[in-house]
Amino acid sequence: ISTSSLLFCIISTSSLFVCSISTSSFFVCSISNSPYLLQLGNRGIPSSPRDGAAIEIVSLSYQLVVWMHQLQKLGVNPYYGIEIDDGDYLLTYAEWARKIRDSFEEKFWYEAGGFYRDTVSSQIPENDCKLRPNQTIAMVVAPELLKADHVTKALDIISRELEGPLGMATLAPSDPEYRPFYDNANGSDDYRTANGFNYHQGPEWVWCMGYYLRAVHAAKPIPDSEVYFNVKLAPHRKMISLSPYRGLTELTNQNGEICVFSCPTQAWSSGCMLEFLDDLQRTTPRVFE
Repeated sequence: ISTSSLLFCIISTSSLFVCSISTSSFFVCSISNSPYLLQLGNRGIPSSPRDGAAIEIVSLSYQLVVWMHQLQKLGVNPYYGIEIDDGDYLLTYAEWARKIRDSFEEKFWYEAGGFYRDTVSSQIPENDCKLRPNQTIAMVVAPELLKADHVTKALDIISRELEGPLGMATLAPSDPEYRPFYDNANGSDDYRTANGFNYHQGPEWVWCMGYYLRAVHAAKPIPDSEVYFNVKLAPHRKMISLSPYRGLTELTNQNGEICVFSCPTQAWSSGCMLEFLDDLQRTTPRVFE
C-alpha cells in the first residue's frame, strides 16, 4: 500500500469526513468535513465539528493496525505496513501501533478536567477538551492505551455529568453549547437549536450507554454489582416492554424525557446494550434471572 497520506472516507447520514494520519502522533485525524445543510442562521455550519483526532477513531484504528500486523505475521496479509513521505519510508503496522500506544495518554489525558479529551488538534482548540461520552469507547476497545487510575477518575466525572436514565448526554451540562432538547422541526432563529442543530450537543444517546456500562463493568469492582446493574437496566427493560417494536429508542432529551423526533427503535441502541449484557453474563449471570 503506497500512499503519501492514508485517506479514509467515513460517510454518515449528515456529513462526509476525509481523514489523514498525523505525522506527530500517527493518530487518524479528520482534515475536512462537508457542511450540514441547515437553515435559519446556521446554514452551512457544522453543529459539532470534531475535526481533530477523535478519541474513539484513534482507539479503533489502533486495534485495526494491531489486527493487520497479526494477519501479516500469519501470512494472510502480504503487506508489512504503508509507505509514507512519498514512498521514502515504510511505516510498519507494528511501528504504527507502538507510536499510537506511546503517545495516546500524553495527547488525550486532560489533567485539568480529570477526563480524556474528545479530540486532539481540532481547528477550534477549545473543542478538544469538551466532555463527551466517546472516550468510553476507547476504554472498551483499547484499554491497553489508557491508565487505569485515569479511567476510574474519568468514569466518576462521566457518571456525574453525562449519565442519564437511558442514554448518555452528548455534551456536559456545564458546556455553554449544551442544548439537551432535540427538535428537528424547530423553525426559530435560535442558532444553537434551529432545525435540530443540537443533535449531538446534549441529547442523550442510548447506544453510548452500552459502552459506558461496559467501561464501568471492566474498570473497577462494584459492590453489590447484581443490584447495581439491575437498577441501571430497569429503564431499558421498561422501554422494551412498552415498545411496539420491542426495542430501544435512538435518543432521549434531558433526563430520559421522550423525544418525538428520535427514531423509536434503533439497531445500535439495542446492539450496544446487548454487547454490555454479553460482558455482564460472563461475570454476573444472576442479573438475567
